[in-house]
Amino acid sequence: KLRLPFAPRVPFLFVSAAEAGWPTVQFGDIVEDRLAPEWLKRYLAAKRAVEAKLGDSVTTLRPVIFRPSLIWSWTKLDVLPIIPVFNIASAVGVPFVDRTVKVSTLADAIITALTDDSVEGVQRFMQMDELAAAAQAGGGDVTSAVSSS
Repeated sequence: KLRLPFAPRVPFLFVSAAEAGWPTVQFGDIVEDRLAPEWLKRYLAAKRAVEAKLGDSVTTLRPVIFRPSLIWSWTKLDVLPIIPVFNIASAVGVPFVDRTVKVSTLADAIITALTDDSVEGVQRFMQMDELAAAAQAGGGDVTSAVSSS
């Protein structure tokens, strides 16, 4: 738990779930309380417990919490039909639905966040896109990738 003076904080990257943020978005609490099945409520409670523990460790860790919605790839055929539903709901502004994230985007975002000390905290799909763009640009520097787009 102790850190040497001037030593960098250790990066700790955690893949959570977009739904873990439901309490902070409009109607999210209603969806969770009234519509979510019991297994999903337990799953989200576990994700939030890890997020809270990471939040308590910021003196020694640099927590980066990725909150993707549905993660997909072209090889995972069983999820492909539902992707447009999530993406359309997100695009029209349904507050408790985030756009889906391609697994390669998440992977690139994780690698960039690991190497960029300025990245910290919750990363939703928009930030994952920025981090992945930085990885694709080859720099791994989020600020230059965002300012060049």
